[in-house]
Amino acid sequence: MTQPTAFPAAASPTGIVHLQAEDGSQAIVSLLGGQVVSWHAADGRERLYLSPRALWDGSASIRGGIPVCWPQFNRRGPLAKHGFARMCRWRVAAQGTGTARLVLTQEDVTAHWLCDDAGEVVWNHPFRLELDVVLQPGALSVTLSVHNTGSASWAFTTALHSYLAVQDLAALRLQGADGVRYWDAVAGADPAHPVQQGDIVFGQEVDRVYPAPAAWRLQEPAAVLDIHQSPSMTESVVWNPGPVLGAALADLPPNGYAQFVCVEAAHIDGEITVPPGGCWQGWQVLSVALPGKA
Repeated sequence: MTQPTAFPAAASPTGIVHLQAEDGSQAIVSLLGGQVVSWHAADGRERLYLSPRALWDGSASIRGGIPVCWPQFNRRGPLAKHGFARMCRWRVAAQGTGTARLVLTQEDVTAHWLCDDAGEVVWNHPFRLELDVVLQPGALSVTLSVHNTGSASWAFTTALHSYLAVQDLAALRLQGADGVRYWDAVAGADPAHPVQQGDIVFGQEVDRVYPAPAAWRLQEPAAVLDIHQSPSMTESVVWNPGPVLGAALADLPPNGYAQFVCVEAAHIDGEITVPPGGCWQGWQVLSVALPGKA
């Protein structure tokens, strides 16, 4: 199996999980972050973006793939940006042909990730996260299950922060939100809540939160990627840093912004409360049109 050029040999073999399905599709999952970092369908094309400057030492999240933002999205709370799940080392609970289940519990989290900037503990809730990665014919399924293993209710926000590889950003069209009102999170955006007119196009910074559509379609001149998410993921975040912010991100190469867009399955506009013994589940499925299929 060919590894992404940015993947460090030092992380192998204990730091990664290789998946291969009978149809020839392949994926690589990093235990650091519980993060899918590579996916090839049977056509052989890499569908996830992984920055060649991504950091693998745990000092920052891995730039690319499908980071798990949990239990906090962005800076919408007292924890570090996007929470601690993407910063921790997960464990393999099960693995089969083209499938893997990773787990993370509170005992796996280094203490400082449970604290705010002042060093005060702000997350002290027993939990068990399960991440199921499944290769299907022409598709990749990622499911996050959140279990409350404690005796009191607690709440969270979350997103599967998928970096989707693209070949021509200028020619790219993201379809699925025509006529929908969204939040434009780019600083100084006016209006802040416009209505989407036609397809979403890219070039300058894009940072938007949409009500989740029935499906997204990422349309390139020679490729199509369909994106579905569970009803429990009530929002979709669409993000690309553009040239200015992209140049300021140390873990992106020059013009790295032009090689991906993020279409994230999210539940961020309101918190999800899980009672003791309860479970919440959310998923995203990426699928491509393969030769011989409609």
